[in-house]
Amino acid sequence: MKLYYYCSSCKKENSFNTKASNRFELQEERGNHINDRCNHCGTQVKRRVNRVHAKPDIKIVSIGLLLGIISTIFLWNLGWIATLTFSIPILAFSYASQQANNFNKVMVDDK
Repeated sequence: MKLYYYCSSCKKENSFNTKASNRFELQEERGNHINDRCNHCGTQVKRRVNRVHAKPDIKIVSIGLLLGIISTIFLWNLGWIATLTFSIPILAFSYASQQANNFNKVMVDDK
């Protein structure tokens, strides 16, 4: 999952990858604060775990779109073209969106 935070100096959005699916796992992995360097201005940024937010991962959506195109090519003669072509990318986006919403809903207390 890709997580985002804003730099306090340049106000631009930075991102980092993690395997944590919620803030509790992120807190166990990185501690109460995320210490990172801004990709734009180079300032050392220290953000609380609750100030980090998730967005749907575009890689999952693009894989769903690719699978929809591949299934269209193979199932052209069966008549299920419209159903599979449109449902696979929509399902992929809904999965990624639900994963991001689940991360953003839960807040943690400081340890």
